[in-house]
Amino acid sequence: MALKGYEVEVLKRMYDDDLIEYNYKPIEQVASIIDWREIASTYGVKKKFKGIIKHLIAKKYIDDHSKGGAVASLTKKAVLFVEGLT
Repeated sequence: MALKGYEVEVLKRMYDDDLIEYNYKPIEQVASIIDWREIASTYGVKKKFKGIIKHLIAKKYIDDHSKGGAVASLTKKAVLFVEGLT
């Protein structure tokens, strides 16, 4: 199943802001850093950021570091995916 446009945008912005592997942050801070409101507005997303993060965790693009979805950073799979886009 392919990623949706807004999911790809989340991954790209997290990559650009160096939220990779052990450089994790609380998801509220991640939402602020990547400007989730702008992404949601641009793509017409009605879902909450936490739900998007949990979905990407399930797909193994984001790691929550066993913190129950409270923190987030990109996995190696996500890094390779984003680097493959360029």
